[in-house]
Amino acid sequence: MKKFLFLIPVFNDWNSLSILLEKINSEILLFENNFDILIVNDGSSAKPNINFKLFNKLSSIKIINLKKNIGSQSAIAIGLKYISHLHGIEKIIVMDADGEDDPSSLKEMIKCAIDFPENIITVNRTKRNTNFIFRIFYEIHYLLTYLTVGKKIRFGNYSLINFKNLRNLFNNRDLWIAYPSTIMKKFSKDIKPIFAERKKRYADNSKMSFLQLILHSLRIITVFKLRLNLLSLIYLTVSTTLYFSLENNFFLFFNGLIIIFNIFIFVIFLKYNKFSFDNYESLIENIDK
Repeated sequence: MKKFLFLIPVFNDWNSLSILLEKINSEILLFENNFDILIVNDGSSAKPNINFKLFNKLSSIKIINLKKNIGSQSAIAIGLKYISHLHGIEKIIVMDADGEDDPSSLKEMIKCAIDFPENIITVNRTKRNTNFIFRIFYEIHYLLTYLTVGKKIRFGNYSLINFKNLRNLFNNRDLWIAYPSTIMKKFSKDIKPIFAERKKRYADNSKMSFLQLILHSLRIITVFKLRLNLLSLIYLTVSTTLYFSLENNFFLFFNGLIIIFNIFIFVIFLKYNKFSFDNYESLIENIDK
């Protein structure tokens, strides 16, 4: 019997998390598998207000309390590293706590994981229930990612991975930067997508601002920095050739944008390059069981 573990990063979204756990519990009732929950409390200022006794299908619920807020991507990295030391886990389902990752997709995910045991299951977004401006920015984000690194990444954190895949995630610092990019970079041939809407939040307001969305987009790209450098060199070569051929200053401006963009990516890389999985436990305050 396979044992599944849900990994959920949380930053002050305890009201949404409580609703999410109820929905997870109801969605997995028909499965005979064992299900555990691991919550990574990403330095929340609010206290948990969840009655864990309500969830009869969930075998255990643990909360890793981090010392400070480090962002959902790094919180996921810590959670996965912690899970890599556990025994008996076969499948890990990564979800956001706010309800935008639709629990009704779990049945399809789990069945898909059983039918295709070697694959990583990703939930690709078909529609976003966010305001128009955010949807436009997300589409710009997808286009920018494709133009800069040649990758179409239409999934976020919501995914299912195999325990045996974990060992391949910690041999560099990519996972600290962005979880979806790391999955795409290391397992692109093993990904099996399913499709679902991105739902509205259960409670409270989104913690992500436009600036954070931009930074998240840059982090997604940073994981593919070598590919970015190569494509940037090609763009610069073509643009410079066109400048000398057409004597149009637009191409000099374009070259400047490419150089500035690469500098931003390099700065982000340096920021997260200081993290190490050897001392990940130093970021943990305690673990509630």
